[in-house]
Amino acid sequence: MGSVTERTLRVLILAAVIAAAVGSGDAAGQARKVPGNSARALEPGFTGQLVYRNDNFRTGQNLNESVLTPTNVVAAKFGLQFTDAIDAAAYAQPLYVPNVAIPGNGTHNVVYVATENDSVYAFDADAAGPPLWHTSFIDPSAGITPVPSSDLGCADLSPIIGITATPVIDPSSGTLYVLSKVKLGPGSYQQQLHALDITTGLEMPHSPVTITASIAGTAPDGDADVVSFDPLLQQDRPALTLANGVVYLSFASHCDIQPYHGWILGYDESSLAQVVVYNDTPNGSQGGIWEAGCGPGVDTNGDLITITGNGTFDTAGTPIDYGDSFIRLTPNPGTPGTMTVDTFFTPLNELMLADDDDDMGSGGNLLLPDQPGPNPHLMVGVGKVGTIFLVNRDSMGGFNASVNQMVQQLPGAVGGMFSTPAYWSGEVPKVGLQNMIYTAGVNDHAKMFVISNGMIKTPPASTSRYASFGYPGTSPVISANGTTGGIVWAIDNSAWHSAGPAILYAFDATDLSTQLYDSSQYGADNPGPAVKFTMPTVANGSVYVGTQTQLAVFGLFPGGGRQQLTITPHMLAFGKVTVGTTSKAKEITIKNPANRKTGLAVNISMETASPSIFVVKSECETMLAPGKTCNASVTFSPTDTALVYGSLMIFDGVPGSPQSVVLSGTGKTGKK
Repeated sequence: MGSVTERTLRVLILAAVIAAAVGSGDAAGQARKVPGNSARALEPGFTGQLVYRNDNFRTGQNLNESVLTPTNVVAAKFGLQFTDAIDAAAYAQPLYVPNVAIPGNGTHNVVYVATENDSVYAFDADAAGPPLWHTSFIDPSAGITPVPSSDLGCADLSPIIGITATPVIDPSSGTLYVLSKVKLGPGSYQQQLHALDITTGLEMPHSPVTITASIAGTAPDGDADVVSFDPLLQQDRPALTLANGVVYLSFASHCDIQPYHGWILGYDESSLAQVVVYNDTPNGSQGGIWEAGCGPGVDTNGDLITITGNGTFDTAGTPIDYGDSFIRLTPNPGTPGTMTVDTFFTPLNELMLADDDDDMGSGGNLLLPDQPGPNPHLMVGVGKVGTIFLVNRDSMGGFNASVNQMVQQLPGAVGGMFSTPAYWSGEVPKVGLQNMIYTAGVNDHAKMFVISNGMIKTPPASTSRYASFGYPGTSPVISANGTTGGIVWAIDNSAWHSAGPAILYAFDATDLSTQLYDSSQYGADNPGPAVKFTMPTVANGSVYVGTQTQLAVFGLFPGGGRQQLTITPHMLAFGKVTVGTTSKAKEITIKNPANRKTGLAVNISMETASPSIFVVKSECETMLAPGKTCNASVTFSPTDTALVYGSLMIFDGVPGSPQSVVLSGTGKTGKK
């Protein structure tokens, strides 16, 4: 209970800080002045990150990144550049749109962040500062708030529930689609789909629309053979999906609190009219679409592909209920329409999975680009038990109580999956072009598997040497310049429950045993408190990490390296001091030599002197701004007449830390 109170206070304090920074009256869609045209030049071919995991195959790969390479992503050159405060946890992956013309504020590369406090922020992607705009879907003065997690008795999302699913952006119309969840008053809850103008944060025509749905079915929670959507119990964790002019929302539950179902609802992206209603267990229960935040994949013909969790499955005949299944859905938009199951695969042990709460759909769906071999259209899914399933998207294999009829299964190949694998086709030294799949399961190392001729090779081709990821594992992403310069990025979120720090990792994508960077190497690189399912966004030479309190932005240091503090003098000589007395204090000056406009502040955390006859008299424990100085002083208290050397250590969290100053002094006898 104490940790919830502390987090609540922190949210309130942050809200006050943000309000002070952006000025009073920061109403929905209110833009704030940010001087100048700050848009940094774009990477060749880069058009932004508009959807969860970069594309509707959910590969997690950005193939237009040449600034960040395995050569320069090292702690001496790469680290935290700046942070932007937000008002609650960001479960949604940050999205990035280049060259956005903000009315009255010039053109900016913009990163969009959504939070559990029902806020959407537009930040300048290249520099710290107040939001370009901030839209809020709550009004506490009118009793409209995020949903308190205590209303559900579920601590998976705590202490509040607002925006959980990653939004999706249509660049052609300049629209960001996002789903809010609010409490309207005692016992009254609402979910709404919003279409926001990416330049202002204002609602577009026909926005918002309140989420309601019903479908024919004999489920136990139905009424007169009609099953209805519950805005409190249904949770939209999977990312929003945009395909063929329809925005899709996918739902599971909070903490398996029943009754719930796996719903997919589709809305016309222009009119926001509901055009698709699908429920994967209309005659049963559960079957939630979780996927650790991953939205359904979209195949080249527009079919949706998803993996469901524990729930009712019909083992006889043509199923109606599809718990613990891979399903391919063909949309039939109407007023509203629905979706039909074109093909499916259900593991033969689905009943055991359901009984043991070992959801097949705990991890996300990865659709692979065309592969050589007899089954060119493949997908990968991994559930809680860590079995990798390689499935033919065109003919998934159905259900067979005797044998699984998918392409390949690798039992226990990885830790239990509450994340989504990544894919990259890249040049591996001394090997050539390889198609590679990357995983990071619970209590497991990051692993890279090669897929050749339509089959996954075992054992893994490489594994991270030191880094292992606790619950919930992590969803890796890839940055590369086409088939070269590949980097695997991953966040260790295992400290999410205690508000411990997120840790950003970078590995060589051709050999995961080569760890390039991790943010725990330097205290100054701490992104902020971890969020359970978040993942980094790599865009245009920067890496964006959402946390419980801030957006952290990583990149290369200006000037080619992490800045060093200058310390003068480098030696303090006390000369002869009478034994049993204390000298006058001698002083050093510490300076942050970075450029006042482009440099970064450095956190000086501690100074220590040794041996104990040297004592730090005054300390310089501060966040030292570029161009600024501070002083620390030391005294000498000899206990005998020997010449003594010592050291003053300055800890500042940058390469070369701690830095040292040589101390020397000689004791002398006093007058008789």
